[in-house]
Amino acid sequence: MLAGLKKRDDGATMKEYAQIVGMEPDYAAQTIVDSVISPDQRFLERAALPIEEEFPEGSRAFFLGEFNYGRPLEVIKHTGEKVEIWISIVKGREPEFGREVVAAAERSIPYIPSFAVARQLNLNPLVLSKLTSAFSVQSSGLRLNLGLNLKFEAKKLKVLGYSRKRESGWEYSQKAIDLIAAYMTRFPEFIAGIIRNPKGDVYNDTDFYPENIAKEKMKEIGQWLKSVETKSFEKVPLDAEQLDSDTVMAIERAADQAVANCPPIEAKKINGVPRNALLKPSDADQRIGIQHFSLGDRVVYVQDSGRVPIATRGTVVGKTRTPRTMLLDIVWDSTFMSGTTLGDRCTPFRGSTVPVTSVLNLTDKQVIAGSKAGAANKPQTAVTPLTANGGYGTSRGGYGAPMGPGGQGQLREASAPPLLRGSFRGAIGMQNGGRGGASGFRGRGDGQQQLSMRGGPPPASRGRGGGVGDAQTPAFTYRGTYSQNNGVTSRGPRGDTNGFATRGGGGRGGGGANRSGFTVVDNSDPIEGVVKNNPAFRPQSYNNAPPPVVYDNGRGGRGRGGIGFRGRGRGAGTGRGGSAATVNGAPAPAPPQ
Repeated sequence: MLAGLKKRDDGATMKEYAQIVGMEPDYAAQTIVDSVISPDQRFLERAALPIEEEFPEGSRAFFLGEFNYGRPLEVIKHTGEKVEIWISIVKGREPEFGREVVAAAERSIPYIPSFAVARQLNLNPLVLSKLTSAFSVQSSGLRLNLGLNLKFEAKKLKVLGYSRKRESGWEYSQKAIDLIAAYMTRFPEFIAGIIRNPKGDVYNDTDFYPENIAKEKMKEIGQWLKSVETKSFEKVPLDAEQLDSDTVMAIERAADQAVANCPPIEAKKINGVPRNALLKPSDADQRIGIQHFSLGDRVVYVQDSGRVPIATRGTVVGKTRTPRTMLLDIVWDSTFMSGTTLGDRCTPFRGSTVPVTSVLNLTDKQVIAGSKAGAANKPQTAVTPLTANGGYGTSRGGYGAPMGPGGQGQLREASAPPLLRGSFRGAIGMQNGGRGGASGFRGRGDGQQQLSMRGGPPPASRGRGGGVGDAQTPAFTYRGTYSQNNGVTSRGPRGDTNGFATRGGGGRGGGGANRSGFTVVDNSDPIEGVVKNNPAFRPQSYNNAPPPVVYDNGRGGRGRGGIGFRGRGRGAGTGRGGSAATVNGAPAPAPPQ
């Protein structure tokens, strides 16, 4: 969308396109024409005029050099593409008082969050919200507003010097807290009535006072609110940055003192001034619209039209954004006929609201011609290049940010984090498990990693075994078996990887008998022969089953005996505890070789 015209440093005028907030960029096809018969003369691109025509002798402008920035000048002579000027300068440095006054005001008027104010006044947060907004009470058939009107949530307004809204909620100044406390002290029965029903929607005067005095009390509260002038508070939008009347008056006094102590002004001749160092008043809206401002910045009016006299200096005391531009509230150093009071915040004929394209920022110099400081302070507009083809990234001819140096992307892909030890991802990726040399689930062994199956035998685990087994055959383990791997004694996870191996059955030396005294040597299906949906099945309690006979035997040691119960032995022998493992009172059979 056409945003306006922009004047370049060489004097040429070019159209500028941008997205405008609040403006509809889509139009009906029936309203679009191929060519404009009568073009708007205000938005025509023009080539640069000769400097003699654009700045003839005797013309006046403003200087954009690094020194004497914003001072008025007069062109007296042309030398090629440069001019010779007389400039009005000030001996010494002009005082900068605006930001100092604003900073002092912010320190002296801190804002407190609403929850802290409610705790300080011992009020329910809902009661505080009702008191600080518009609070309606029915009395004598009328609807009375008995709130303090310090905030307007629906209208998105706040009161200067009393309230403001941040992301965390509403905040109040000390003046607002004192006003709320005075309200509570003056009418405690009224406040107590709100506390009794903080979630109420409709209130009557009899909810606070007896019927015989309720109407009189409502009138008394209304008279008190008029005395504190709550309806005359300065209301501004929530996103507006404004200074209250006390701070504006302090800036006014500082400006009067600066004008009284201003050093003398004298004229000085400067030769060889380039075209881009001259600001023509009629070109102000095309050259200085990129500036940004802060509260307390010193400015000078540079347009040759408007209500403010040209070259008048002032201080920014407020900012308000509109869909098209930003407006500045400025209190000027001197009075003029069309001046205002800025909503009773300054003395008469001293204030005015102007667009940002009509003033030059003297505190934050951003349009300095031909200097590194001007290039550094100039706001940069973020531009994302677009292409016609689809896809992502300009390397594919699509939309997105351009490629980096050497054809590399501007962002580097982050490397994947290392796999967790013993994680599900590690199991899928066949990573080494436990402390073993090959994949073993929680094991120390070299066997292939296995996954446990619900309802089936648990995987071989927790072993030191070295057996590898058949890589294509899934290995399951039962508690209480020894391991065997194609006729070779296994060092599987406490038994095996390829057969039904015990949890603690043979250790490194081979397998052993389980607690029931028998050894499983095949890989048969554990549910083979089971009749499904057996009509003769009767559930029985497992509590009546006697304990296994092996529990009556002594526990073998955890030594290095080859067949010790839960042993880790390398060969036959007793455990570390001193007794040999037995099965049903007899020595356990040796594992097959």
